[in-house]
Amino acid sequence: MIIGCRSKIIIISHHKLGNGKTISSNAIFQRSCRARCSHSTTSSMNGFEDARDRIRESFGKLELSPSSYDTAWVAMVPSKHSLNEPCFPQCLDWIIENQREDGSWGLNPSHPLLLKDSLSSTLACLLALTKWRVGDEQIKRGLGFIETYGCAVDNKDQISPLGFEVIFSSMIKFAEKLNLNLPLNLHLVNLVKCKRDSTIKRNVEYMGEGVGELCDWKEIIKLHQRQNGSLFDSPATTAAALIYHQHDQKCYQYLNSIFQQHKNWVPTMYPTKVHSLLCLVDTLQNLGVHRHFKSEIKKALDEIYRLWQQKNEEIFSNITHCAMAFRLLRMSNYDVSSDELAEFMDEEHFFTTSGKYTSHVEILELHKASQLAIDQEKDDILDKINNWTRTFMEQKLLNNGFIDRMSKKEVELALRKFYTTYDRAENRRYIKSYEENNFKILKAAYRSPNINNKDLLIFSIHDFDLCQTQHREELQQLKRWFEDCRLDQLGLSEQFISTTYLIGIAVVSEPEFSNARLMYAKYVMLLTIVDDLFDGFASKDELLNIIQLVERWDDYASVGYNSERVKVFFSVFYKSIEELATIAEIKQGRSVKNHLINLWLEVMKCMLIERIEWWTSKTIPSIEEYLYVTSITFGSRLIPLTTQYFLGIKISKDLLESDEIYGLCNCTGIVMRLLNDLQTYKREQGESSMNLVTILMTQSPRRTNICEEEAIMKIKEILEMNRRELLKMVLVQKKGSQLPQLCKEIFWRTSKMVYFTYSHGDEYRFPEEMKNHIDEVIYKPLNH
Repeated sequence: MIIGCRSKIIIISHHKLGNGKTISSNAIFQRSCRARCSHSTTSSMNGFEDARDRIRESFGKLELSPSSYDTAWVAMVPSKHSLNEPCFPQCLDWIIENQREDGSWGLNPSHPLLLKDSLSSTLACLLALTKWRVGDEQIKRGLGFIETYGCAVDNKDQISPLGFEVIFSSMIKFAEKLNLNLPLNLHLVNLVKCKRDSTIKRNVEYMGEGVGELCDWKEIIKLHQRQNGSLFDSPATTAAALIYHQHDQKCYQYLNSIFQQHKNWVPTMYPTKVHSLLCLVDTLQNLGVHRHFKSEIKKALDEIYRLWQQKNEEIFSNITHCAMAFRLLRMSNYDVSSDELAEFMDEEHFFTTSGKYTSHVEILELHKASQLAIDQEKDDILDKINNWTRTFMEQKLLNNGFIDRMSKKEVELALRKFYTTYDRAENRRYIKSYEENNFKILKAAYRSPNINNKDLLIFSIHDFDLCQTQHREELQQLKRWFEDCRLDQLGLSEQFISTTYLIGIAVVSEPEFSNARLMYAKYVMLLTIVDDLFDGFASKDELLNIIQLVERWDDYASVGYNSERVKVFFSVFYKSIEELATIAEIKQGRSVKNHLINLWLEVMKCMLIERIEWWTSKTIPSIEEYLYVTSITFGSRLIPLTTQYFLGIKISKDLLESDEIYGLCNCTGIVMRLLNDLQTYKREQGESSMNLVTILMTQSPRRTNICEEEAIMKIKEILEMNRRELLKMVLVQKKGSQLPQLCKEIFWRTSKMVYFTYSHGDEYRFPEEMKNHIDEVIYKPLNH
């Protein structure tokens, strides 16, 4: 990853760095970490293991919680044989049996922000009971709830179900026809009706039960009926079609199909397979525990991909499902085209032709998907989606246009670019906000039992705590190494111990790579010291002496030391690289020391070019030469290539010299270099240091020089082009590629950490948010 020392930043790479003084102590530590953090069978881990087993089983339990609201609408469907009898009397039984103590119906257990949902569900249940003249006692208690909490109808702090203004107002009218006197304030009733009239002018087929007889149900069925017989996979809307239209066999078949799975109730959405799988995979990734369920997630995504290829209706008729499936599949290396999102790239078309009342969740998921552009030309669809969804959400935030605090927070988080965030800190935030009784909301609030449960919460907290314990132990070892090597005498501050280790966690987060993280952090600190020496701390003669010592590695004693500073540095450097080479040889089954030494020589010689040919001689390089040399000095080859030797995968010399590796190194290096230049160019101009902004301003291909603003815009274009190309190389399976996916991931994680470091300043040299993350990821307990 990157390290910014003095006026420059040094690349700090990922992985695998050794930790103790001897191989045996390191091996012992690794075994203890595996025993602790891979959660093997010990008595103290039984509860943890049991929770993991139950989570694995949940992949086969794909259902949503009962919806009182939808069940009530299905209960109101008359029999095909008599309009005076219910078609689904079992739903009435469920309603009577599931009234809550306060007289309401709704999600159980409820939530303080779901009063509107409870009012909507309660009124729907009262209508069903009144229509069929049953449940007098339940009706009385339900009216009592509405009288007590009816004022929440206009409470802006409460979460509104989709279409609440339209549907609730229509149910009030329905109650009047049934002579059901509702104890609601007349002013509130009129207010709700006014909102209904303004909302109903838009496409509201999805909330058709709120429009009732005013709907052209025959036309809606013609345009929106799905292959499974439903309207929008909504039991309530489908039931309304039968209540007001009464002549569609496919609608009846759809509702009957639900009762084959659920005895006497319906969910707010059906079928639920795709929805549950997508949400479960997404939740596991957000909690940071997906590595424990690799085979289950692979099987789930294989199934989603099969349905994607078949253009399955359950995916493509639902905006949220389509966007989520695209995002999860693309980020998991499946071949999915952004063409499937083409119908959403125009904002006006999106809002006027979907036929479905749009929620912030759909726009939010589209925005997340739109960030995965990997092709400058083919993914212009994603760029267009990104532009309008970002503008739309930013405007809503500015105008306080979101209906509740929860949706506002979700949108604020989604507006951040996913490649600029620190994953483990995001995992922690998600765990802290996770509730086993959490919910989502469509026309009714719902939960997914396989997602919102105690097992996931306990498992995630325990896993995070275990990793924190391991991180603290590793950090103590790193501190001891720092002190033993007396790196402070080489000008390195102790703050870099935690900073470099935090970067190591970001790039190599898997617990089993303990040795990698420690060796990686050491490598980063050594690179920081080298950067300082070549950046002005050492004389030209001392630098040439260091290079000669490295070139004569096995016979360095015959070279001698030009100064005490060179002697102190090289003794630490030699010992560390030898240790690294020894560990790499064990892992690879062959010696790789010469390759490691040559990578270091490449960096040092390029640093010498910066120091002698550019800075001292005041020579301005070409743009191409600048990017090539400074990418190397940033460590774009040194760190990722060295890391490959410590991933537990045998890597051949030919593979590390392949065009694929060259491309990954090149894009990663440019991304790192340009991100650093954008944040440090003003300081470097003051220090007369080289920077691409300055070079572009003096070497424009046009006759006249470009201004600073134009130079910055050009750099941002080059940066974005290379970021996308890098992501493409990591996600798209190249034909004939022999490079393991984990090896490619290292390059993307490196760039992601650099984005975090330089998106809003120089977090390496002047850590602010990084300090918070060190505390959150390593030290601060997760007290949920």
